[in-house]
Amino acid sequence: MKPSQAFGVVVRTIGLLAWLGALYYGVETLIFVFAPRYHSNTYPWWQYLASAAFFFLVGWFLLRGADRFVAFAYRLRTSDASDA
Repeated sequence: MKPSQAFGVVVRTIGLLAWLGALYYGVETLIFVFAPRYHSNTYPWWQYLASAAFFFLVGWFLLRGADRFVAFAYRLRTSDASDA
């Protein structure tokens, strides 16, 4: 596996972890909406919803844009092109 491929795997893994965080915050939002007394002394439900949306968008951006991140990080310089 080339380093650029490994970097792509890392970016996609971070994207999946962000989606897992979004899933967690989404479930917490549902718990707050349907059982408001389940958690006491916590943040309002809308903050969990905003966190879920943020992590979902970050995960989406990383999963869909992994190829662009790799291309940017491992772009081919003109001196490298003549060596290949």
